[in-house]
Amino acid sequence: MAENILVIGGGPAGLHAAIELAELGVNVSLVERDTFFGGNPKKFKYKYLFPDLQPADNVIGELIKRAESNNNIKKYLSANIESFKEDGKKFNAVIKSSAGSETKTFDSVIVATGFEHFDPAKDSKYSYQLFDDVIDIKDLERMMGEGNFTRPSNGKPPKNVAIILCVGSRDRHVGNQYCSRVCCTVSVKQAIELREHFPETEVYIFYMDIRTYGFYEDLYWKAMEEHDVQIVKGRVAEITSGPDNTVICKGEDTLLRGPFEIPFDMVVLASGMEGGPQSPEMADKLGIELDEHGFLKQANITLSPFKSNKDGIFLAGACTGPKAIADAIVEGGAAAMNAYIYAKKNS
Repeated sequence: MAENILVIGGGPAGLHAAIELAELGVNVSLVERDTFFGGNPKKFKYKYLFPDLQPADNVIGELIKRAESNNNIKKYLSANIESFKEDGKKFNAVIKSSAGSETKTFDSVIVATGFEHFDPAKDSKYSYQLFDDVIDIKDLERMMGEGNFTRPSNGKPPKNVAIILCVGSRDRHVGNQYCSRVCCTVSVKQAIELREHFPETEVYIFYMDIRTYGFYEDLYWKAMEEHDVQIVKGRVAEITSGPDNTVICKGEDTLLRGPFEIPFDMVVLASGMEGGPQSPEMADKLGIELDEHGFLKQANITLSPFKSNKDGIFLAGACTGPKAIADAIVEGGAAAMNAYIYAKKNS
């Protein structure tokens, strides 16, 4: 008899986990709260992915296509876990969707509920939502994905753009001391996209530390040497209104040790990653733990990174902390194998 496994979350990690399990003959129930699969990359219309700048649809679109075409995966959209209860080595869950409520028994569970972007409005110095031309990282992704990169204030292409890193990350003031890990690389990727598609637009990146780790460092050098992106080590202390409908970034260049005050047509805030509201919801319903940063807690970050504190419940992707899409997909596959082994042993 085929195993039954529940996958909560239809982003990159959840999709890959569901596909891997389905190809092993497992009956998979894939539950997604949104009206679509694909997670944040689909929601915010990512156009290209780092490090190779391949079209996002080649990755996310392919995962969605494979999941939707697999008959071993029962798909639930606009759905949530209404209730959840352990029954010996198995789990009883009520899945609520637009079609109604359905009670099912599962041999194991994978949680892949992803992350939320930090809300820059929580930090007043960035003037997010005060000035139309101050946007955040996901707004820029959506604009580029829609082919509509213009200033929100007047609909015209910007002459210059500032990208500010570490917004809502590495900042005790907003409660997030951790690095969000991928924002530097995503911002460098966005800067390259802007320069390729809008060569007349000057692009500046203001950083505390550039953390384009591993081979992602290649993008950092490519941005400067091939695309003339201006990368400035400095902290922006305030964004105010400027002349001629500009916004002014005020701060300190920490290399040259002097203040700067530069008008820009647009400012992009590289907002970091948070566990989001689904993490405490899953912790409460499934009886698993949160870590001190608001993400779902791994049983052992080194030996058992895909296990929760509860036997039979496994974790994958950015629900356990900031990570790249490629890493989330890999984790989806690893969690699938862990969940499959557990189900096999206890079925």
